Amino acid sequence: MTAMPEAKLAREAQICYALIALASDYDCWKPHKTQKNKQTLLKEIIGNLQTATNNCLELIKAVLTGKRELVSEDCHCRNSLALAVWTNQSQIKMADEEKLKVLFE
Repeated sequence: MTAMPEAKLAREAQICYALIALASDYDCWKPHKTQKNKQTLLKEIIGNLQTATNNCLELIKAVLTGKRELVSEDCHCRNSLALAVWTNQSQIKMADEEKLKVLFE
């Protein structure tokens, strides 16, 4: 599972995007004691998820209350469509230009 579709759509919409990933399910790769039963393992996974969620909420609070500006028109994300169409605009038919107008705004 990745955030690639969301990242691509955000770029196309010229929206700044950041991903916060919460690792919680360590049992899929981390060796654990064979005597652990499934209930204990599930409690560990849920505990990891709760810890990750709390850390994520603290991160979001810190970002939102920080002194740095979160949105800037200078950000390259806000101009990602500047080179979306390389064709000389004089070569684009009027009907096609109407369909593509969002790329020229």
